[in-house]
Amino acid sequence: MYDSEWDHRIMAAEGGVVATMSPVTSEMVSKLMPISPLVETLCMWRNQHRTRFFDTREITPGSTIDWLRNLTASEDRLFFIVHDLKMRPVAQYGLRCLDQDTVELDNGILGTRDVVPDLYYRLQMRMLELSHHSLGFKEARARVLADNVPALFLHKRCGLRKIDVLNNYSAGRDVWVMAVDLRDMSFH
Repeated sequence: MYDSEWDHRIMAAEGGVVATMSPVTSEMVSKLMPISPLVETLCMWRNQHRTRFFDTREITPGSTIDWLRNLTASEDRLFFIVHDLKMRPVAQYGLRCLDQDTVELDNGILGTRDVVPDLYYRLQMRMLELSHHSLGFKEARARVLADNVPALFLHKRCGLRKIDVLNNYSAGRDVWVMAVDLRDMSFH
């Protein structure tokens, strides 16, 4: 799914670059060691936010590398690390192809609050734009724990609306299925 010719910049409302996205590739993952800055950062972020995910187990460096290997080996997934202008990793975001017309927003974490305002909103809007204009998807979906208020708010702000509720879906917790028709969105 990935094309190296994509524009990896995340832009501010006034037009300046505020961050860049770097794809995580299987080649990159094959070189990772459990004690590496990227693995430690992803592990820390996931553990800090684990109650907002379906799988709430504590994550280790080894399980993080296994997860990245599985993620990058999959033909239907993309995963990005977002760096600020100082090249610090500040967020992660993924996409998963559900079918030829539908992409799922997946594995998103804003790892630090020490970023420009609205960065995560701009990142998600950039992912929606890539999903439509570069990958050709017509619809984007997200499955979000019903008590994950920040994620629900962000998805609503980006145009997603609740289309279903999966009761007791994850460890007895309800999940909202949200969607947006990408053909109806304006990305400028």
